[in-house]
Amino acid sequence: MGNICVIGGTRFFGKVLVRELMAHGHRVTVLTRGRTGDPFGDKVDRLTADANDVDQLSAAVAGHEFDAVIHQMCYSPVAALAAVKAFDGRIGRLVMTSTIEVYRDQPGVSGFAAEHELDPSMLGYDMSLPWHDSEFLGNSYAEGKRQAEGALAQAATFPVAFVRLGHVLAEGEFTGRLAFHVDRVLDGGRIAAHRSPGRSSFGHAREIAAFLAWMGGVSLTGPVNASSPDGMSAREFVSVIEEVTGRSAVFDEVDDADDPDLSPFSYAADFGMSVGYEFSPVSGWLPEVVRREVAQRAKWSRTR
Repeated sequence: MGNICVIGGTRFFGKVLVRELMAHGHRVTVLTRGRTGDPFGDKVDRLTADANDVDQLSAAVAGHEFDAVIHQMCYSPVAALAAVKAFDGRIGRLVMTSTIEVYRDQPGVSGFAAEHELDPSMLGYDMSLPWHDSEFLGNSYAEGKRQAEGALAQAATFPVAFVRLGHVLAEGEFTGRLAFHVDRVLDGGRIAAHRSPGRSSFGHAREIAAFLAWMGGVSLTGPVNASSPDGMSAREFVSVIEEVTGRSAVFDEVDDADDPDLSPFSYAADFGMSVGYEFSPVSGWLPEVVRREVAQRAKWSRTR
């Protein structure tokens, strides 16, 4: 089994990934800033560093070697180049957790994009941008991920894979996108969407974590799409919640993309990914995820 370092393993999806790696017998080292605890006890090793700070990162990994690093916190070329320098000669490969968002607004990219439509080696990066400004970074998520891919593709001295994830969901999903829809259906709140909203791509957290864990142990490099094969529109997404809850949503199709009630999964046209690996259809797993999310609301109500 492998010796694998996970950068960022204490939040929602990172914890799922660490558990998946441990379940398959890997020795796991979790590298974080040390600000958040984790439930793993003495089952993992721990290193502390800011992954954006090349000096901190280099000092933290000095004296360590890993078969693979799974980088969950690579949001900009700053983090990418820090990893290039810190892990030079220390790792067998790096797997960057990327995103469907890299395809957004890119010329020549189809509605369900294939990996070859966006080549990381052709993506530039600009270190003069204010990547250390949290507001700028938050507002530049897609561009930050694209430039991180570009920096790794051009500068890394080790093999790199870029796993571009669809919208990852499970109960308690920390971005609040699932909760947005569930809460509004349960409370009778309004949900807006583009007229005839396009479909997007989704993935179940456990399946995606298992795929990332597998990617840490194989020789595959370059971009890889990871999501369920069937796309789903905002209207279809809300329909699943309606069916699970027995409630009817207040659902409006609108022309205003700035509507404050716009679904975070609403797109004016298809915005998804084609997938070459076998994942479960979203139509098969989403109802259970919604049921678990609804059950969390009921549990919370009973303890008030």
